[in-house]
Amino acid sequence: MNLIFTRDLKAELADLEQVFKHSLLPWWDNIDNYVNRLKNDFTWTILPPVVMSIYKYTGHNRQLSIAMSNIFRNCYLAHRIHALVKDDEEGQQHDQELQFSILIGDYLFGYVLKALVDTRADSQVDDFTQMIAEVNQGMLVKHKLNGSCEEVAEKTRAPFYATAFLTAAQLAGYDRETCKVYHNMGFHFGMSVELGQDPSLKQQAQFHVHECEKLFIKLNQRDNIANSNLERAIRDLHCHFCDLGEFAVV
Repeated sequence: MNLIFTRDLKAELADLEQVFKHSLLPWWDNIDNYVNRLKNDFTWTILPPVVMSIYKYTGHNRQLSIAMSNIFRNCYLAHRIHALVKDDEEGQQHDQELQFSILIGDYLFGYVLKALVDTRADSQVDDFTQMIAEVNQGMLVKHKLNGSCEEVAEKTRAPFYATAFLTAAQLAGYDRETCKVYHNMGFHFGMSVELGQDPSLKQQAQFHVHECEKLFIKLNQRDNIANSNLERAIRDLHCHFCDLGEFAVV
């Protein structure tokens, strides 16, 4: 899936790469191997520009947009590293590699909490904690309860998008009801992206695209922001998954 809205964020994404590496500099030689494993992980690629888009849309400056993108990237990296740890019955070896995977994953989550404080976004710690807990529960749905692809995406991937949209709205000072709408829009955006990677789930992805569009139009009626990165991102989803009709921004 090639979402062209990311082209407009080329400079910000280049800066993000520098911030990301610098923030993990003491551990970079050890972490680089894990990062290389994610080169073909679409969530790893698309999550940062999505975070930037929603933070820019809600009026945050370039510096905070990059900082929060880095925080969400580290959250996802920690999650993927912890996901490498298997159960004993799956043949997990209790060796140095296992210990390091647990250690570095925990370190990254610790870094995220510190980064939220440094960014003066510590008011969002509870939402990040809830997100991490939900993703961990999702791993049980995936590995122990044999959840469907949609159930697994809802619990292990969508929370990253939903929390990004929620925290952007909360830090912008929106009221609780508006923040809830942003959270729901992020959820549907994330579900459309994640389900859309499987051609057999195109119909489900279409449903979430349409729900995302409805919420965006509702919010944009008040904000009236034209041709934003977020609008272009949603247009990209529509072009990929929806065969009929135009996405019109009111």
